[in-house]
Amino acid sequence: MNNPFKKFKIWFIDVCEWFFDFKDWKMLLRSIPGVVTMLFIMATITMNLAANKIVWSGININGTPFVSITGGLFLSWAVFLVMDIITKTYGTKAAIKLTVLGALVNAIAVIFLALIALFPAKYPFPDASLHFDTLLGFEAKDAAPQPWQILISSTVAYIASGILNAIINGLFGKIFKNNPDGKVAFYCRSYVSTMIGQFVDNFIFAGLAFAIFAKIYTFSTLIGIALVGALLELVCEIVFSPVGYRICKRWQNEGVGKDYFDYCKEMELKKDPSRFEFKNEENV
Repeated sequence: MNNPFKKFKIWFIDVCEWFFDFKDWKMLLRSIPGVVTMLFIMATITMNLAANKIVWSGININGTPFVSITGGLFLSWAVFLVMDIITKTYGTKAAIKLTVLGALVNAIAVIFLALIALFPAKYPFPDASLHFDTLLGFEAKDAAPQPWQILISSTVAYIASGILNAIINGLFGKIFKNNPDGKVAFYCRSYVSTMIGQFVDNFIFAGLAFAIFAKIYTFSTLIGIALVGALLELVCEIVFSPVGYRICKRWQNEGVGKDYFDYCKEMELKKDPSRFEFKNEENV
């Protein structure tokens, strides 16, 4: 008789072993081209800092904006595109790990900037500290979400949407069994996962930052923000996804990440050969 608790315990232990496998972390980060990781981290930090500013609000309903767009919109699509490339090339687990790394580095960056904001400055012009703190959201008014609230909101939204995006991308890719490496497969899995992931990201971030912490937005506003933001980000994904597809094909042709794949295969075979996901390989 199946024991749900025992199954959950086995799954939890397996996840912990995978997540805290530091050799896996090292080999993954060594396998992903450095410039890709650098651009991903840079876009993540910039996106979350830009999310402090609402660049446009419109379509008011009873005096409340139904749609608002933050500055983070202009870079969030790039983060999700990189995640789609990583998921396609390295797998769902690798994409989840990169998401967690991005969230960790973003948190460190915000904490560092918060410490810098504690130091008063009069140069190079009067009230330089005030301008710096206001620009980065460290001088938020009582009605606005505070920096630590923005950090919590962006981190929760970023991790949740990143994991969801990776899982949906990986699962949706299994539909295209006849030609999993084709353009149609890459575009479809990217568009579906991005649309859902971006909606969740926008909804959680706006909900935590501007509905729970600041109590500015209503539920209808959150839906409007999440939906319109996801649609705009999907348009960006459609425009730039051909670039992502070409990168995946080039990496595949050049054997990028082979050492990481070999390590993953070795670890999976040790645990249970029947769980190994790579097909058409020897010893499977």
